[in-house]
Amino acid sequence: MKMKMKNAFYVEPLGIAGGLALWWNHEVKLSVLHYDKNFIDIIMYVNGETEWSGTFIYAPPYEDEKQDFWERLGTFRNDVNAK
Repeated sequence: MKMKMKNAFYVEPLGIAGGLALWWNHEVKLSVLHYDKNFIDIIMYVNGETEWSGTFIYAPPYEDEKQDFWERLGTFRNDVNAK
């Protein structure tokens, strides 16, 4: 079965770990607001109106990286909510 998604956004993996990808069809306008090796934050429009926003996360598996990850996530999420 072929995926009929014409649009894509991806974050390259670091070595053999990680990497994120999103695909969507032509009926959706999707804007990437923020991204890094652990997340993609988007807002999606259907028929010109905001329908949904979300953050797709690949959380770090190592304890020593988790605090930094949550701080980065909280910083940009607070910026978005303030607008």
